[in-house]
Amino acid sequence: MTTFSFNLIKNKYKIFGFSSFLILLSLIGILYSTFNSSVKKPINLGMDFIGGNELRVERICEEDCNNISPDIVIEKLRKFSNNKNVLNNIKLQIQDNNSLISIRTPYLTIEESNNLIKNVDRILGPLNYETKESRIIGPKLGKKLLTNCASSLLVSLLAISLYISFRFDKKYALFALLALFHDLFIVFGIFSWLGVLLSIEVNSLFAVSLLTIAGYSVNDTVVIFDRIRENLKNNKDNYNTAIQTSVNESFRRTLFTSITTLIPLLTLIIFGSYSLFWFSFSLSLGILIGSYSSIALAPSFLIKD
Repeated sequence: MTTFSFNLIKNKYKIFGFSSFLILLSLIGILYSTFNSSVKKPINLGMDFIGGNELRVERICEEDCNNISPDIVIEKLRKFSNNKNVLNNIKLQIQDNNSLISIRTPYLTIEESNNLIKNVDRILGPLNYETKESRIIGPKLGKKLLTNCASSLLVSLLAISLYISFRFDKKYALFALLALFHDLFIVFGIFSWLGVLLSIEVNSLFAVSLLTIAGYSVNDTVVIFDRIRENLKNNKDNYNTAIQTSVNESFRRTLFTSITTLIPLLTLIIFGSYSLFWFSFSLSLGILIGSYSSIALAPSFLIKD
């Protein structure tokens, strides 16, 4: 079996340049999202974190349901409601061949929710109330969930930092952590852009995906660093060559591991439900970036000029 050959020494600064570009692009996305009037946060937070109501109900249609723009529906709702807070922050989607109505609003009382459904019935009805589904998350619960997710991520990163510091010397630990933060920052930045450009919201599953990406990225980096340490014991005189050899020897393992992990995720993206689409997408994105940083970026930090 032939060993993959990649000239890490020659391409060191190209790798640094590519990673710097991705980090800069992510940083711009985060800043743009923060100062964008429609988001005003580093990332577009979903109902899980900010609270609100989600209502889903089907229309009763004899044949095909007539097509109508959500913007027109919202404009008509303004004639029936005086609650400006709801109307300014409502998100309405008409799905499944115009037969399914999905409404996202800030937190509403039961009375306000019932009034909203009645007004939608006047515009898009008749509605099949037997299919009505609702989900409510209060503002306090949303903030608590956001705090818990952020705390879980920070605690996990701290635990990973302690593990790497104990497993390797300070230099190896620092470079492994830099590669880890590189991966998480880029995924976060890409979703900042998605929030601005496509109004994609992140929920608690996004926090789970970041935790999973962190574990996956560190695992790959640790395996490659272990190989580097073993080869350096036998080839202390040629430091850069030992690192180059270690990367080439580990490439197949990293590639095959990534492919086998991506296959079920791609299946979920193509055939899974919408609720799992962006979770699967963020994991796939993290695996690709994590594999790149483990096999190219992290070892490049060790290369001496």
